Amino acid sequence: MDQFKLTLPNKKEYVISARLAATSIASVFGFDVEKIDDIRMAVGEACNNVVLHSTDTESFEMHIELKDETMTVCICDKGKGFQVRSMPPFDLEDYAGSGLGLFIIESLMDEMQVHSTDEGTTIIMKKRR
Repeated sequence: MDQFKLTLPNKKEYVISARLAATSIASVFGFDVEKIDDIRMAVGEACNNVVLHSTDTESFEMHIELKDETMTVCICDKGKGFQVRSMPPFDLEDYAGSGLGLFIIESLMDEMQVHSTDEGTTIIMKKRR
C-alpha cells in the first residue's frame, strides 16, 4: 500500500496542483486515460468546494492511498462544515446554477462519502482500475 499526503493553501490557484498530483499518481498506478480524467475532474470539484465553502480555513489536505486495485482520495478541510443529510437530492429540472459538485463527484467515481462536522469536512472518493 502506498500513501501520499499534500497540504495546500486554501486558494483557487492551488486546485490545479491537487489535480496534477492526483492524476500523476493515478497514471503511475496504471489507470487508463478515461479514469484518470474522471479522477482529475472529481478532485477538482472537491477542492473547489473547499475553496468556495471553507473560507475560514487557511489550508486543506489531500490524502491518496493506493491499495490493491483501488485509489482512494480524501480531501479534508477544517472549515465549519455543513449538514450532509439536509442537502436536497439533485434535481436537474430545478437546477439553479450551483451545487453540482458532489453530484459530479458521485457520478465520476466508484464510491463517494462525505463526512462533515463543525470541525471540518472530508470527501472520500474511490476509483477502481
